[in-house]
Amino acid sequence: MFSLALALLLQQAPATAAADQTPPPAEALAETVTATLDADAPAAPVPAITLPAATSIKIALEAQVGSKVSQTGQSFPIRLVEPVVVDGVEVLPAGLKGEGQVVHAKKGGMAGSAGELVLAARYLDFNGRRIELRSFKFLEAEDQASTKGKDNVGLASATNAVIGPLGFLIGGGNTLIEPGTIATAKTRNVEVFTLPEGAAVQAPAAATVPEEPKAGESMQ
Repeated sequence: MFSLALALLLQQAPATAAADQTPPPAEALAETVTATLDADAPAAPVPAITLPAATSIKIALEAQVGSKVSQTGQSFPIRLVEPVVVDGVEVLPAGLKGEGQVVHAKKGGMAGSAGELVLAARYLDFNGRRIELRSFKFLEAEDQASTKGKDNVGLASATNAVIGPLGFLIGGGNTLIEPGTIATAKTRNVEVFTLPEGAAVQAPAAATVPEEPKAGESMQ
């Protein structure tokens, strides 16, 4: 009797093992393959916009600096006056704070020699990210709305001149620049920004093709 029961168990064992090895349904297999492909697929690129190097920006001094009151190497605060926009998207908002530096300062001499003052824009702070800057030019009094400027080295070498609208005063051989004075600087590096959700980049304006001159018209 025992031998008969053992024989029956041995006959049933292969059938049970075979049942355990039954392949999964096609639907489950397809889901597994899809999940694997999704995990291996590269992530969708994040929309971004590029601010070129040497982009001109407008800044304002936030502290008084001068050939008599400043020292070489001293830092001073600056502020972004106008937002920086690329293809219709604002990448740097107005009001960002940053830092400039007194590259060189020398008091005017007793004999009437002019004071010397050379300034440089260093960076803007954008949510903890430094946007490095270079160059430094004061805007001319008659051209405040443009980026056309005058080299501040030339301004520092002038003597006995008062230019109120710009906020700086040269008198008695020394240069004094008041807070609020507007200047231009340039971005040092290429900067890449992630586009805000929902922002759309404006397409560049199509180039206008000049019309062919009609008979008898001058091409000048």
